[in-house]
Amino acid sequence: MKKLLVLLMIFSIAYSAYSQPLPDSTQTKYYSAKTDQEKGEVLLEYFKRLPIKDEKTSASILEIKSWFGKKNDEVGKNYTDLYVAKILVYNSNFPAALHLLFSVLPKFETVNDSSGIRITYQIIGGTYMAAKDYVQAAEYIKKEIAFAPKNDRDLLSRIYNGIACAYGEGKMADSGMVYAEKAVKMDTESKNFRQLAVSTSTLGENYIAAGEHDIALPYLRRTALYYSQQGAPSPYMDAYLKNDFAEVFLATNNFDSSNYYSQQALLISIPNGVKDQSMRSYEYLYKSFEQTNQQDSLNKYFRLAMVTKDSLLSLEKIKSIQALTFQEQMRQQEIEAEKLKIEEERKQNIQYVLIALGIIIFITLFMGLSRMMIVNERLISFLAVLGLLIVFEFFNLLIHPWLGHFTHESPVLMLLGLVVLASLLIPLHHRLEHWIKEKMIEKNKAIRLAAAKKTIAALDNKPEGK
Repeated sequence: MKKLLVLLMIFSIAYSAYSQPLPDSTQTKYYSAKTDQEKGEVLLEYFKRLPIKDEKTSASILEIKSWFGKKNDEVGKNYTDLYVAKILVYNSNFPAALHLLFSVLPKFETVNDSSGIRITYQIIGGTYMAAKDYVQAAEYIKKEIAFAPKNDRDLLSRIYNGIACAYGEGKMADSGMVYAEKAVKMDTESKNFRQLAVSTSTLGENYIAAGEHDIALPYLRRTALYYSQQGAPSPYMDAYLKNDFAEVFLATNNFDSSNYYSQQALLISIPNGVKDQSMRSYEYLYKSFEQTNQQDSLNKYFRLAMVTKDSLLSLEKIKSIQALTFQEQMRQQEIEAEKLKIEEERKQNIQYVLIALGIIIFITLFMGLSRMMIVNERLISFLAVLGLLIVFEFFNLLIHPWLGHFTHESPVLMLLGLVVLASLLIPLHHRLEHWIKEKMIEKNKAIRLAAAKKTIAALDNKPEGK
């Protein structure tokens, strides 16, 4: 019996551990966080420690997402989806990544989670970068700026660097240099040398895009020196820099150096599964061998470049990405249209308030005027008709949208509706006019009587002989 109880306890503990895929320390931090943003930061910090190329990571992330789903924890699910998208990008499944990201983005917008929105834009921009759509990449990375804390200069520098990188890859050097120089300046001022190494190389890449290879080379060498001393931020960045050197030397007809750096980049990119940098290396190699008339090597690396390119960017993937991009653009246009509609309604509401205020002031002045002076019946009738017209038009403005929707803008039905409104207002107007006339006549008599009494009193007090 005791053995059975022990086995049940072990099974219970094991099941509990299995059913809680997040470590206890991470769960404690997550549930002690006060805001959605803080919870997201806890999860993303944990996800960073997971090796993205490990198949176990994918299974673990999906388990975590399912766990949050069972708890109806939308914050956990949404932030987990961001890392799922990163895994999809790593595996070159760009359409699936964009589909997931574009579905998560409205959820962050609904709860106004600025951090979630910014990180989503960041990953969308990175996805477009990996898919070689550099214009869209730059546009989405730019969107991050509006959601980044203004006092976080390191984050702003990384955003500027990302924009510059997209423009540089897209051969839009004039735009890229502006953002790259901003990033270099901010990193220099904050003395963030690790980040400065990256922004410096990005500035160099934009000079490559501009065809100014002699200016680009010193910037690349400065980054390479830092990497040799402190280490590259990641294998991807290391392979990227070596391919930059290969590109410069290929453009300046220094083919041996270009081949050397391309091979060095392959030694890093292939083991780490960095396909886009492998593709760059293969392209530089076959172009170099083409220039030196080495046909066998040219054919070898051309085939490898095409195979890698197909695995990254098939025609089907490109079409899917374009379709998803169009859908998201339409959604953004709908959001902008809704904002304009709300703003227009706000302006109309202000006008309605002013009209109502004008009517109140008009009535107040009319009543006040009647207390101070004698008012004849013609003036009362004129002001009453004027008031009726103002009130009728005011009600017309108020009910017009509803009336147009209800009658489907049918002129006959809308006219009938306005006639019904007038038939309700006219009897009310006649009663109100009659009441006002009675009151005005009484007040006029009272004013005249008061004036007569003053005159008589003045005559009674007049001295004799005058």
